Amino acid sequence: MKLIMKLSVLGAFALCGSSAHAGERDVQIRSIDFETGVIELFNCGSADIDMSQWRFCTHDEDEFRRYTAETGLVGFTIELASSFFVHTNNDAPGGSDSVNVSALGGVFATPMDAPGAFGMGLYFPDADGVVGFPDFGNGAQIADHIQWSEGGGDDLSADERSDEAVLGGVWTSETAWITTQADSTLITLDDVTCSELHGPKDYTVTSPNGPCNAADLAEPLGTLDFTDVVAFLTAFGTMDPAADLAPPIGTFDFTDVVAFLTAFGSGCP
Repeated sequence: MKLIMKLSVLGAFALCGSSAHAGERDVQIRSIDFETGVIELFNCGSADIDMSQWRFCTHDEDEFRRYTAETGLVGFTIELASSFFVHTNNDAPGGSDSVNVSALGGVFATPMDAPGAFGMGLYFPDADGVVGFPDFGNGAQIADHIQWSEGGGDDLSADERSDEAVLGGVWTSETAWITTQADSTLITLDDVTCSELHGPKDYTVTSPNGPCNAADLAEPLGTLDFTDVVAFLTAFGTMDPAADLAPPIGTFDFTDVVAFLTAFGSGCP
């Protein structure tokens, strides 16, 4: 009987923790606009979320562990099914749904652009009401994470908090990067299910001269031809993430081949 009661209590605590956890992770990084320098946060949940004490941790190929201040988002709330915009060019129009990155205090890695590499984590406070420096190593306090690099290559500076994001269940792999081009203009989250776990395949990158779909792996970009087939086979044979096109992510199997053939068969617009 004591064992049953103990398990029941533990179960109740687990359910409470899970519910609170899910609420904070309803805030997701939905888009990165390189042309305007705007980060869009979206509340995909069913309740407004107070952003007080929330903090960003950002990194690029030259900087890492750049933290915004504890007070940066105090007073801001993201209403349910609504967006909140962070302007890295410091040209926010004002109001309750936008803020300049300079007003966040602390330090934000710059520039936030498509060339090079960039990693970004959004952290929420724990039971003590703040995100202190030990907390940045706790993946359970990451609401969302995103990382991209030109060409999709791994970067050992910008991935400074990627392992925490993986352990926290918000990113698929430390070496998985959204592939951008030097002229990429936008990264958009395609997943509308409010899933916590994301990886490169959950995003669309808009590039004027970039690949037209997941099968467009080789030059000339925008055209699907035999060079793309060779590129896929090479990537598949070396277990390159570029060929990991279908779940389970991290496993290279027939589902990736089917995903490539499907994308290749759909052609470029």
